[in-house]
Amino acid sequence: MSYEWIVLLGLAALWFIAMARMRRRLRHYQQKISDLRSARESIDETLKYHAHRFDELLDAVYEAVLRLDAEGRVLAANARARQVFGISKQHGPGQAMIFFYRDPDWLKAFSDSLRHLPEPARLPEMKLGKWVLAPRLAPLGSNQALLLCMDVTDQVRLERQRRTFLANLMHDLKTPLTSLLGYARSLETFGHDKDFRQEAARVIADEAKHVNHLLDALLTLDQIEFAVRDKHARSAMGDVLHLVTELLRPQLEGKHIALDIRQPEALPAVAMQADDLERVLTNVLDNAVRYSPEGSRIQCSLRVEGDHLVCLIEDEGPGVPEKELPRLTERFYRVNKARSRREGGHGLGLAIVQELLDLHGGTLAFANREPNGLQVRMHLPVAESGRQS
Repeated sequence: MSYEWIVLLGLAALWFIAMARMRRRLRHYQQKISDLRSARESIDETLKYHAHRFDELLDAVYEAVLRLDAEGRVLAANARARQVFGISKQHGPGQAMIFFYRDPDWLKAFSDSLRHLPEPARLPEMKLGKWVLAPRLAPLGSNQALLLCMDVTDQVRLERQRRTFLANLMHDLKTPLTSLLGYARSLETFGHDKDFRQEAARVIADEAKHVNHLLDALLTLDQIEFAVRDKHARSAMGDVLHLVTELLRPQLEGKHIALDIRQPEALPAVAMQADDLERVLTNVLDNAVRYSPEGSRIQCSLRVEGDHLVCLIEDEGPGVPEKELPRLTERFYRVNKARSRREGGHGLGLAIVQELLDLHGGTLAFANREPNGLQVRMHLPVAESGRQS
């Protein structure tokens, strides 16, 4: 065999050996790639499982929570967030936040906060229908974030009511005190005039009476707020109603108003202290008398419905605009402020009624009558020993 053939055979052998090694390495690398793919699939499945479990955990959170990617797209939302933001199954994952909240100033603050992640940030309040939310952006891992939205609707409402309450209180105190101060100073100049002295004395007495009634009502509300329901309380509806009608008789006779009371022969005992029941009936009937025209009629009817004694008080006054009915029990709220102030009202009577009934498990509702007038429906709890079978 010639030398050239020996060299070619050697080279061929080396080539076959190299190819065999390359095939072994290729099979090794293919196995590695397969293992890596399997590992990746396993990791993806694990991540999906944990993400699903995490989203299930978020569903148990009462506050609205959105899980976002690094670009601020919504990947998932818990049940509360779906309710608040109106997210349905039609909204697949990856929707931009603008689809669910479109306030431009808020979205700008949101985008700025995303760029500063992982630094957490508080965002401006969000207002969606009846909800007010206080959102906070927090990092979740390296490429996701959580938008935590605390429901502050009640806090905002209470703060608004507090400001309104203080403003109305200052107004209701300032008006009579200004009148008192004015007449007191005028007495220094015109005190020699008998007619003026009589007028000043009357006005001072009326304004002092109004301030006293206002302070009594505020004290009553404060006492109710910290009161504890007496489960053994009971009072006779007939006796208390008779007492209240006698107290209001001068007002009824002064306006020639007839009070028609309809009640069954046997009335069950009411599960309230007599003083509380008297406040409830006095405030509702006084309100009916105040707004009833002269020569009209007020009807008070009682009947038993299950565990409650239903008391209907209906007048023939002007009624209340439908949109104002839900606000009648707000503190200091008046449908006609000028008229109420002139007639001695302070806007706390029906608030006292509502809070007393809430305390004792009763209810209060209003409705306009046809052709005119207001109906007040009260459900008063019946005492245990007074319930009818």
